[in-house]
Amino acid sequence: MKMNEIVTEANYGDDPKTRMIADLGRRLMDMSAKMPMGKGVSDDEIAKSNRMSAFGDALTRFNTDFGPKNMKELIKLARVTPEEAMEFIELAKKAKPAEIKVADPEPEDEPEDDFDDGPTDDEIDAKARAMARGK
Repeated sequence: MKMNEIVTEANYGDDPKTRMIADLGRRLMDMSAKMPMGKGVSDDEIAKSNRMSAFGDALTRFNTDFGPKNMKELIKLARVTPEEAMEFIELAKKAKPAEIKVADPEPEDEPEDDFDDGPTDDEIDAKARAMARGK
């Protein structure tokens, strides 16, 4: 049996509710990435940031083919407590939408280098042959 016979269509959560949940997840991951992680930040704050990011990631996959289907699975997958989950959802609702960064456009082709001021390949070849003959 081939894979395309088993799975005929992927579920990427195209309904508005799933998109909204995925957007909340992206907001959480964005917030987590922007949290300070330098000296003076406690291990608890770093751990909370990691849990926030994991919960956000799980939200982006919520109700997809291989993602969590309900809140219980979501909490288990993200390894957060129900209280943390509610806190993170409230934070995400208050946050601005995640910034989507697009790669810079392809640079334009640089103009070809002009080598008009040097010898041609034929001139170089002739000089090399003459040197090889001892002239």
